[in-house]
Amino acid sequence: MNIQQFKYILAVVDLRNFEAAADKCFVSQSTLSTMIARFEDEIGIKIFNRKSKPVSVTREGAIIVERLRTINNDIGLLGALVKELKGELMGELKIGVIPTIAPYLLPLFLHKFATKFPYVNLIVDELQTDEIVAAIKNRSLDIGLLALPIKDKDLNEKELFVEPFLIYDCREKSTEGPISIKNLDYSKLWLLKQGHCLQTQVHQICEQSSRQVDEDSNLEFRSGSLDGLIRFTKASNGLTILPQIATLDFTEHDQGKLVHFDTPVPSRSVGIITHKYFVKKTLLNKLQLMIQDLMKEVISEIPENKIIHPLE
Repeated sequence: MNIQQFKYILAVVDLRNFEAAADKCFVSQSTLSTMIARFEDEIGIKIFNRKSKPVSVTREGAIIVERLRTINNDIGLLGALVKELKGELMGELKIGVIPTIAPYLLPLFLHKFATKFPYVNLIVDELQTDEIVAAIKNRSLDIGLLALPIKDKDLNEKELFVEPFLIYDCREKSTEGPISIKNLDYSKLWLLKQGHCLQTQVHQICEQSSRQVDEDSNLEFRSGSLDGLIRFTKASNGLTILPQIATLDFTEHDQGKLVHFDTPVPSRSVGIITHKYFVKKTLLNKLQLMIQDLMKEVISEIPENKIIHPLE
């Protein structure tokens, strides 16, 4: 059993074709097939169903392949650790960011970070929280930027900043603030659709109010993005609850429609998660410091806050 066999197997899994996999690995098809067959004989499990077109993975093989991907990624991390020990900041850094953070936070630091570390290849994906957690645990992702806490024994988490929620009130007679959670009128509140951790957080805010979301309306709109939610709220003369970071680019007119919560201000904790065996710690520390320094300039200080957890 050797590393090269792992790479051959993963190539066939990805391409579903032995000939194409051999070309990708720069070996003959007979060499690739022989090496994979030896691996299957050694473990006593058939990974591929060679009779199907295209080649398919057996049920038992799928479990083996998942483990091989993790091992292959760990081997790559060993190379990254060696470079870091030598003081070399280079290689890939794969970052996953949730949709309610990505379009607002990334433009503030991503270009600056890439310029400062020109030999680091940044790969950034917008993913939901559960997708980020799964990708970090199987080592296909290095860093997650999301709402904390996650509370997973396999992950390390670090808070970057705490941001308040604000009310975006587009009704003709808007709310005068600051206003207590319990006194807000939720009858025309628009929400993100289920699946977003922010939707859960907003529902938890609503549960603390004496007036709940109107269930009798003949119109129900649940947006998949904050941008869509903001646009619809404005068009329908409704109101919604937004994290402050989503309002940084608001026009002066829209800034005038923002209402602050009274203390304790509902807030969310935004942070970084990594695998407990993550090795690119120098890059991680530099990324953390850059984001924290930037956010000190744009996020309001909260005298007394109530952090709304995303998954509780």
